[in-house]
Amino acid sequence: MAIITPFLIELGKKGIEKFTEKGFESISEGTINWFKTLFFKDDKPKKALLELQQEPENKEKQNIAKAIIENSIEDNPEFEKFLKEILEKLPKVESTITNSKNVNTGNINSGGGNIQLGDNYGNL
Repeated sequence: MAIITPFLIELGKKGIEKFTEKGFESISEGTINWFKTLFFKDDKPKKALLELQQEPENKEKQNIAKAIIENSIEDNPEFEKFLKEILEKLPKVESTITNSKNVNTGNINSGGGNIQLGDNYGNL
């Protein structure tokens, strides 16, 4: 189920409301309702979703969310169709970089230090 990781990262970054607004117009109400039952209680995000939203790139938080989904499908194999629907309708994001160096394709958190990308690093 590694294919679900990009979805979980985007879910953590955008939240379910933003995620369903863009790119998920065609997802069935049943699928959205199933997913919300996993990660919401009384229309408020559960702890797993809140923590994923705080740290969407955190593997441990992704694994917790993945486990919730997998357990739901294990309890009721019919839910797998909902997951397949989500994954089929995920916007495809691809990055292609050619003939380049010193490329950052993600966020860099130095923890308060200095970061410099480029050929002159260390030649200040």
